Amino acid sequence: MEWIIVTVIVIIAALVACILWAKQLSKHKFQCKACSKEFNAKWNKLLFAIHSDDYYEIRCPYCNNKGCIEKQNSD
Repeated sequence: MEWIIVTVIVIIAALVACILWAKQLSKHKFQCKACSKEFNAKWNKLLFAIHSDDYYEIRCPYCNNKGCIEKQNSD
């Protein structure tokens, strides 16, 4: 029975970590590959978005293109 409690605690901790990561990432600017406009994405969209390095499969709010969106660096 103790292993169930430990498992539940680990799963909850992992979910909290993922949500905090998505909330932090939602503060960054994204640029659409099709129309080149910058926007902020919602954290719940980023949580389930397919991504690779700096590319995210999220829908652009301006042109509605669901292509790769490039995260803008703050350099």
